[in-house]
Amino acid sequence: MKPPMPDSDAVRTAMDAVLAEAAAAGRRATVTAVERRLGVTHATFYRHHHDLITSYFQPRATPAFQPETLSTGEQARNNLRRLRQENADLRRTLHLYEEAIRQLAIENDALRQQATVIPLPARADQRPRL
Repeated sequence: MKPPMPDSDAVRTAMDAVLAEAAAAGRRATVTAVERRLGVTHATFYRHHHDLITSYFQPRATPAFQPETLSTGEQARNNLRRLRQENADLRRTLHLYEEAIRQLAIENDALRQQATVIPLPARADQRPRL
């Protein structure tokens, strides 16, 4: 049985919580964060609560910083810093996935040859940071 669709009050409460968290973290609030909080898929959420998204959430979801208050040089430096951080994060994630695929390939080969699979210990630099 599917869980019931949240009512408008529950959706507004979730939207307010996401907006407050985003403002506190200096990030942009997203509809996806509201959907995750409520445990609802995007299509279903949009179909049932389109009016709240457009009239209640979107006008309140402002960017983390106001571009008109920053000079062009400051905007460029902020964007460059953000992109470098995202790039570093993606490289770390890619490295973790490469190691997982490598281990799965070794295990797959061993299983196909009916050999004993001995998992490789994870090195300290390969463990995900939490």
